[in-house]
Amino acid sequence: MPDYTIPVNILIADDHRIMVEGLSHILKDEKKIGTIYTAADGKSAIAITHEKEVDCVILDINMPVMSGIEATRLIKEQKPLIKVIIMSMLCDAGIVTKALKAGADAFVVKNTGKEELLKAITHVMNGEKYVSNELSYTLFNTLGKTEKKEHGTTLTPREIEIIRYIAEGLTNQDIADKIFISRRTVDTHRKNILHKLHLKNTASLVKYAADNGLL
Repeated sequence: MPDYTIPVNILIADDHRIMVEGLSHILKDEKKIGTIYTAADGKSAIAITHEKEVDCVILDINMPVMSGIEATRLIKEQKPLIKVIIMSMLCDAGIVTKALKAGADAFVVKNTGKEELLKAITHVMNGEKYVSNELSYTLFNTLGKTEKKEHGTTLTPREIEIIRYIAEGLTNQDIADKIFISRRTVDTHRKNILHKLHLKNTASLVKYAADNGLL
């Protein structure tokens, strides 16, 4: 975790006590993790973010009093520097997109392993987005079908990946280094994407990414 201060203080919010205790047990001995706070609903989670020094929140979606989606939206409005990871068994593309549009930095499924959860924490604390590997194909496939309907063509998973990196402010060289391809190939992808989506510039592409839940 090179780009931010560790250890990271974590807040876990889930109405299932066994889930909270399980995640706490998994994370408590990690050197990268500092204090672990817990909550049983979204409203309590928001209160804790105002009372404690919280760096990252792990939220369930279905909770009493306030859902994880609504809690995400409010946390991002009130404490935009806090990173939010949605962890849920509800993992269809519509739910994932809704969570990302609310401001979530990552979406992982509840049956994920310890290593992937730590990977998600690393990504979001470094200012990156993260979606569980098993969700990526479903999400990309659904978005691709949507684009085919709207634009008469289908975006590939690689093109969607590049759109997300462009929206995050990475240069073509940054993207090339990150996904191990040449800058010229990134240039070609970028031109093809703009052509497929009938967009003129990077600003319109970033707006497209925001409107379609890619940020």
